[in-house]
Formats: sequence, C-alpha cells, structure tokens
Amino acid sequence: MTSSFAELITQLHGLITNPELRPGLHPIPGTHPLTLTAAILPPLIYYVALLLLAPPPPPIINSVYVKAIRNVLALVSGVLFFRLPLAYHVPQSIGLTYQLNLVGWYGGCRVMDAFFISPYFFKHIPRRVKYVYRPRVVTPAAEEAVITKERSDVKEPYLQQEKNTTKHESTASKTTQADLIQGPQPTQTSKGRRSSELSDMARRMSNSIPDAVSDSYFAVQRTLHGPDLQPVLETATTEFGGPRTLSERASWALELELSMRGVGFTWTTADVRHTRKTWLPTVSNRLHSIFVHALPIVLTSWLAIRAIYVRYLVTPIDIPASTSGRNDERLSRDLFDDALPLPVQVLLTGALGAFLMAVFSLGHSLSAIVLNPLAPSPLAFFPPLYSTRLWDVTTVRGFWSYGWHRLFARLFLVYGVWPGERIERMLTGKSGDAPADVGKVLGGFFSSAVVHSLSARGVLGGDWSSAAGEAKFFFLNGIAVVAEGAVVRAVRSRRKKSGLDGGMWYDGWIGRIWWLVVLLGSGRNFARGWVKSGLVREIAGK
Repeated sequence: MTSSFAELITQLHGLITNPELRPGLHPIPGTHPLTLTAAILPPLIYYVALLLLAPPPPPIINSVYVKAIRNVLALVSGVLFFRLPLAYHVPQSIGLTYQLNLVGWYGGCRVMDAFFISPYFFKHIPRRVKYVYRPRVVTPAAEEAVITKERSDVKEPYLQQEKNTTKHESTASKTTQADLIQGPQPTQTSKGRRSSELSDMARRMSNSIPDAVSDSYFAVQRTLHGPDLQPVLETATTEFGGPRTLSERASWALELELSMRGVGFTWTTADVRHTRKTWLPTVSNRLHSIFVHALPIVLTSWLAIRAIYVRYLVTPIDIPASTSGRNDERLSRDLFDDALPLPVQVLLTGALGAFLMAVFSLGHSLSAIVLNPLAPSPLAFFPPLYSTRLWDVTTVRGFWSYGWHRLFARLFLVYGVWPGERIERMLTGKSGDAPADVGKVLGGFFSSAVVHSLSARGVLGGDWSSAAGEAKFFFLNGIAVVAEGAVVRAVRSRRKKSGLDGGMWYDGWIGRIWWLVVLLGSGRNFARGWVKSGLVREIAGK
C-alpha cells in the first residue's frame, strides 16, 4: 500500500514537471514551462503589499517610507503578474495555459488599480463593508412567487418588462376551461341523455386533467428549485476606520486579494449590491444546485462537445513528426469553417457557452460549501453568480448585466467603462455627471476584448490574427447593445405618439430570440478560436 502511494506521488510529480508539450498546445515561442517560484511570487508579494495598503489607524502606515516600500512591492508584483503570460506556459494543459494568461493579465491590472489608480486618481482605498442579516418572514402562499420575482428582477435600462403576459395567458386558460366545462346543453331525448353523459365525462376530464398536470408541474418545480434559500433583510455598513491589529490587517489583505467581486469591501460589484430583501444560499441549496443543475448541464454539454469533435474535428490526416508543429496548427485553424456545417457551428457554440456557465456555477457552489464554516467572514459569502434566470433575459444587455458572471467587472469598469465614458463626454461636450452610455458600453466590451484576446494568443502560438476571434465576439456584442438600445427607444417613442403602451406582450419573445441570435451568431468567433487553440480538443478528452 505504501509503495503504491509512493509510486502514485512519483508519477504525479513526473507529470507536473514533465516539460513535454501536450498534443495540440501551441504556446508563445520562447516561453518556458511554469515553475513553482514563478507561480507563487506574484500573489505572495501582492499580499505583503496589501498588508501595508489597508487604511489607518496605525500612524506608521502613513509614513512616506512605508508608502514607498508598498509601491515598490506593488510594482514588482504587477510586473511579475504581467510576465506570467509572456514568459511561461503550462505544458500539461491547454486550458491551464489559457487560465495562466487570464490570471496574469487580470492580476497585473488588479495590482495597478489597487495601489496606483484608485489611491492616487480617485483618493480611495477599499474599506471593509459589514453585512448584517436578520431573518424576515415570507408568507407561504406568496413565497414562491416573491422569490421568483425578486431573484429574477431584470431591470432593463431601456426596455419595459412584460406585465400582461401572465395575466393574458391565465385569462385565456380560464376561458378555455370554462368553455370545456360548459359543454353542450343537455336535452330530454335519449340522444340528449347520451350527450349529457358525454358532457359529464368531458367535465370530469376537464377538471381532473388540469389538476393532475398542475400537481405534476409543481412537483417538478419543487424538485428543480430544491431546498429553500434563507430569506433575510440585509444591512450593509461601511467600516469607518481600518484594521487595528496585525491579525485584522492580515485578514483584510487576504479577503481583498481573494475577492474578485469585492465582496465585503466598498469595491463590491453591482451584481452583489442587493436590495435589503434578499436570500442567502444554504449548503443544502448549493448541493442541490450542483447535482440537479450544474452537473447535468456539464455532462450534457460535454457529451455534445465530444460528439461534435469526434464526428467532425478529428482529422485522419497523418502529419509527419518533423512538420507536425505548424501543419497541425494550420489544420486546426481551418477545421471550424471547413469541417463544421453552420448548424453544427451554432450547436458547438451553444454547448461551449452552457459548459462554461455550468462549470463556473459548479466551482462557485463548491467554494461556497467548502468555505461555509468560515462564516460570518466575507470569505464565506458567495452571492449568486448569475443574477437571474436566462428565460427572464430579453436583451443582449440584459444577458451581460444579469445572465453572465461579473468576476471581471472591476477590471472592465476601471480600464474600460470609465475611460469610455470620459471619451464620450469629451467628444460630445457633455458635463462630467451626464450619462455617457455609448462610451460606457463600448469601453467595457473593448477592455473585455483585449483581455480575452491576449489570453487566447497565449495558446495560439502568439498569432495575433488567430486571437482576434474573441475580440470580434465582444466587439460585436458591444455594437449589438448600443444598436438595440437605439431601436428600443425609437419603437417606444413611436408607440407613445400612437397612444400605445410602451411595452407589448410580444416584446419579450422577440427579445429572447434577438439575444440568442446575437450570442450564438457572434459566439462562433469565440468557438472558432477555441477550436484553433485546441481547447475544444482538450475539453473533449482527446
């Protein structure tokens, strides 16, 4: 037993330290296999610098010398983060190499924001936010409806939500049922009696079938919904002072470094800033989410990706070993358009999107379960990753605001949204507090395009043209958001002049078709890059 365990450790060590490239991986030429030192130093130095960043009270922290040391440490950490995607790769995995690139660019930008942009340009150092939760009472009769409404409260900036769809469908259903129940009028003849018997049978069926269907529907709904979340009233209070002891400062630094969405700090992203009435996910709810939602979607989408890869993307061409590098890369770059029919391209794009969403949800739920014993520390606070159900999304903007995760929101805000708003105000002559929505949207998507393209370049042999697919995807989505806003405003203005309601019952259906077409159509650029880079191959287990 001991020898088997030692052999397993030896094999694992050999796999990790093996510098041989995984088949299909095309790192940037001149990069080296990632070392343990290169992986540990950037976040470690970042943490030490954060120990000196926390706001006073200790007077020594405000000294010029400490600030200088802090800034030097931050610069070193930032440079080391930026160096990760430019100097290293993970030879054992295409996906880990892609993640290494994301971590490098994200980490470097985060360090620059925390130590230089926010403190010196906005005079702001993140302060801790204390969350206090008090149980609130929800009436059983309305609980399910209220949860659905508040957890799926998608507030479009320019599109009025459907208000009459449910009422319209309910009225139509009641009318139809009343007609069925009323049936033909009985007469006193034998034929009439037979008709009356048939009418009674129809009445009994009309009463029983809807009840059975209704019971089945609510049973399935309860199964899918799982254990109830804990209804609470949330109160958030910003900490006036700073950490006072070394242990408090160490906790402050660790929580800020690990919190991508700024949970527990004044950096909190918009999706975490709930209304006071909210729900706290429980461990049982997260377990239910894993086994009923995340894992089935992961498995189904993985089977679809694997089937498409095996059916269309596995090339039977034998490539000589001496030329396999560039030829294999060239073939993989031609496969998406040459080997996949358009419907299969769309199917692969949708499967990849579902796979990513489910994997993010799975990791989020697992982290919430593992860190739950640390409550009430912010490290144990995992607000919902997705703010609403996809069915409630009716615009492209709604998808990116509520239907997708906001893990990189702070990065896109600082490096995209704020500069974009400033540029629009400069070009249009708007005042400093005037809305600049076009610049906000295009700036956010531009920063996302840059980060994702730089990361994709790391697994595409440094080829900029091949990495442009992800940039096209985000650019097209930014244009779609701006265009749909203009169209919606024009339609609502025309309806208002005609004396019609701002929102019609069919708007939601048109909106759902629209955002799906945009995401799946433009997403083909994203999927093409993942086929080129070999990520689809690795996901398929080949």
